[in-house]
Amino acid sequence: MRRILIASAYYAPHMGGVERYTENLAKKLAELGNEVVVVTSSDSERTGSFVSENNVSLIEIPSVSLMNDRFPIIKPIPSTFRAFRQIMEFPISDIIINTRYYPICHFACRVAEKKHIRPVLIDHSSGYLSTEISPMGYLMRLYEGLSTKIISRSKPVACAVSNRSLQWIKSLGFSPHSVIPNSIDADAYCSSASKRDWNSELNISPDAFVVAYAGRLIEEKGVMKAIEAIDGIHGKNIHLIIAGSGPLNTAVSNAQNERIHFVGRLNESDMSSLLRYASCFLMPSEYPEGMPTVLLEAAAQKCAIVVSNCAGASDIIPESNFGTVLKDCAIGSIQKAVLVYFENPDLLFEHSHNVHDLVCSRFTWSQTAFNLCTNVLDTLSANNN
Repeated sequence: MRRILIASAYYAPHMGGVERYTENLAKKLAELGNEVVVVTSSDSERTGSFVSENNVSLIEIPSVSLMNDRFPIIKPIPSTFRAFRQIMEFPISDIIINTRYYPICHFACRVAEKKHIRPVLIDHSSGYLSTEISPMGYLMRLYEGLSTKIISRSKPVACAVSNRSLQWIKSLGFSPHSVIPNSIDADAYCSSASKRDWNSELNISPDAFVVAYAGRLIEEKGVMKAIEAIDGIHGKNIHLIIAGSGPLNTAVSNAQNERIHFVGRLNESDMSSLLRYASCFLMPSEYPEGMPTVLLEAAAQKCAIVVSNCAGASDIIPESNFGTVLKDCAIGSIQKAVLVYFENPDLLFEHSHNVHDLVCSRFTWSQTAFNLCTNVLDTLSANNN
């Protein structure tokens, strides 16, 4: 039995891809007979641990969240130091650090150093946090570089959630070890779908071809390109439903018309329902993704995928008969890809079922947790002995 500490900037009920990754990985590692402790941020000055319903212990580090609840900073207060001492008393065998950016990752590196444990880094990106040509963009890249140097001093076993992400951390100077992919419990996800009647709710005819978009509403995620592309297809009964929230909320809301629908941020059951209802999922993202959870969710619901050549796309769509990976995110390219599915229902059926079968067989949390234990943690233990 292992005693595994996982560091994650946020944890459920905070919503996000890394949070869900951490929660599901911790649950499966516990089911394999390991003791799991998750160290995460809290907006409370209380610290302590408890056992969740999945038999995973949680230790919260007092923090203040900045950048619209996207970046937690650890508070240097007495309860933080008590939490550190509490962790140091645990008989930990392995330390897993999710991402490179956050102060809590540096906190975990400090624990690893004190306990003489070589940590495992799991990266969730494929590029710099910001490529913006501005003072803020420069400061973000400077911070990311400094954070990466701090992490690298721990000499972590460098892993990532997709092949592209693994190549990215190699370019940052890490020696790449393994892909520990993002995954999904497809049966549970599909079973969670709500019974929302999208046709009547949005006044969409039953014979319409529905394209779904879901994600944070920022420019880099491609939501405005999705709107422009679908709105520019004239004379076809093609609708776009947008789910999500972010800085572009107002712009997206103002873009609505009889074929463009904005439903805001959805909970998991409603998101599952939307993907089951849609014919096609569109994601023209130019963001440095790791492996987007929503691609796995779309595949689970047999929703054909049109996606940019972002990290994770080629893992889930390894060949052209599994879906469409765009060569570029030009409006014309997006329109052409969507129209191919609109005009070829047999192709839509084939691709949606192929990607469903692939995800259900290769991207399961049981496989991910088992591979982490056998290919990374066991190897690390053997090398240390």
